[in-house]
Amino acid sequence: MRILYEGMGMCGRLPVRYSLVAENLENAGENYGVLVESGGERLLLRGITVSQRRIQALLRLLMAGNVTAVTARDVVEDWLLH
Repeated sequence: MRILYEGMGMCGRLPVRYSLVAENLENAGENYGVLVESGGERLLLRGITVSQRRIQALLRLLMAGNVTAVTARDVVEDWLLH
């Protein structure tokens, strides 16, 4: 598993760090997820998509909304449904 730093955001005075997670799948390329860290909380969501373009779009959405580790799971679940 590789964790690639993508960017920082602020939720009020709380800094939020966003990273892309990449994992190799046997004979199938890579699988992507996200890592969100804020206020001592850490949320790792693995295996969201096999599309690098889609995971980057999700990370941009999370960063634009200053989504914290506490609320990131709900945002990602809603994103997957649309």
